Amino acid sequence: MKRSLDAGLLELDDIKKVVASLLASNQLFTPESLAEGLVGAGLLTKWQATKLLAGKSGGFYLGSYKLLRPLGKGGMGVVYLAEHHVMKRLMALKILPPEASTDRRRIALFKSEARACAQLDHPNIVRAYDFAESGEKLYIVMEYVDGIDMHLAVQRDGVMTLADTVDSLMQATLGLAHAHERGIVHRDIKPSNFLVRTDGVVKLSDLGLARIGVGETGEPIRKKLMGTADFISPEQAINGKTVDFTADIYSLGCTVFYMLTGRPPFTGTAAERLAKHQTIPTPDVREWRPDCPQTLVDLIERMTAKRPQDRPKSAVELLSQVQRLAPVSNGVSSRKIGRHVVPASDTAADESFSEVTCENSSLSSDAEIAPLAQLDEFDFANLQVNDDVVDATNQLQGSVKQFPAQSTVMPFAKNETGCVKELGRVKEKTASVDASSRQALLLGFGLAVAIVALIAVIVVVVHTFMRPDADGLIRLKATESGKKIIVVDQ
Repeated sequence: MKRSLDAGLLELDDIKKVVASLLASNQLFTPESLAEGLVGAGLLTKWQATKLLAGKSGGFYLGSYKLLRPLGKGGMGVVYLAEHHVMKRLMALKILPPEASTDRRRIALFKSEARACAQLDHPNIVRAYDFAESGEKLYIVMEYVDGIDMHLAVQRDGVMTLADTVDSLMQATLGLAHAHERGIVHRDIKPSNFLVRTDGVVKLSDLGLARIGVGETGEPIRKKLMGTADFISPEQAINGKTVDFTADIYSLGCTVFYMLTGRPPFTGTAAERLAKHQTIPTPDVREWRPDCPQTLVDLIERMTAKRPQDRPKSAVELLSQVQRLAPVSNGVSSRKIGRHVVPASDTAADESFSEVTCENSSLSSDAEIAPLAQLDEFDFANLQVNDDVVDATNQLQGSVKQFPAQSTVMPFAKNETGCVKELGRVKEKTASVDASSRQALLLGFGLAVAIVALIAVIVVVVHTFMRPDADGLIRLKATESGKKIIVVDQ
């Protein structure tokens, strides 16, 4: 609790409300249960709670942004979901890792990516808004795309329909054509670098290997493969610094192959795949998708031709060929009829990445956000569950119930194998202490109190109206001649 206050993530009143909820539901109060309650109420993300439970109290702020959770990890850095601490706007921060902070070549490439992003402004390309440095850490502020990358989408949901494939290819080509028109070669086109938003919009991302200006010769010679073996063009595997727009066309053709089949064109070791890209024609996609029309098969073959001159010269030329594919999709894409793509949750990253992030990616706070002053310890044992606290608890429970299931902040999964479980911090909860049971218990407690209060009021009212008036009592004064004389108000 104290670490969350020191980190500037929570206010004391927020913690009090969650603690009151735990006490009212007779739940065992532990750091793990408090963390789970804070996550369920949307006050912390699971990643933040994991770091706090692991003993971290720093690394939650970078510049003007509060880090919420990691989104992914690429060759040029780690991408975090972040929130501007004043505007409350969600952004994606691509951060150069600490081990690269002294590598001049990687710093130069990172700045080159920022310059490439600055030249692009298109609905099918992830936008970049700022490049900054804080605490000796370089980062790019980018548009946050609420969705999932195409590689994971196909793995999770299966291969795409013909209509969705043509629609995604059209959007990808539009974004890539915008880059090619400005002389930018992406050099790392692959399914995982296309983000599919929840409404079906496809956005090209990760310009970490992009080269600005065809024919540029000032780039250092690289001994390391530049690109991805499953989708790299034959010429780029030999010399990545001399490739032109046609290398992107080849990689995009391999990406379309993946959309339709759920696998890359070639299999084997990395060396075997590179050799096959050099020598073997791309397999006929109809071996896996017999429903694929001949016109789409022919386009994939042209895009993945071994000789660059046999491919479309750029995405601008490719665009006109893709537009002629509309009739072959046998209907409109699901995006045009209200398609909803389920986003990747914050548990999508594999466990090893989550552990590395939690342990080794702590980012120091920037001077723009001053840390909280030292606070006195608050003794929750003295917290009274009075009417005000019960009202606050009911309000909190309502907010938990209304919390969207697909929000960027997700409740703890009971059987999840994330960082918290690996650290041995979170114990499995039984069904009797889950959120719905706690809410039902609290509701029953409140109803019982209300019934008791109502009965008490009824008893008081009945007693008041049934009691005789002392001033109006009839009294006998005496008897005379055997007759009673009644005296009233004497």
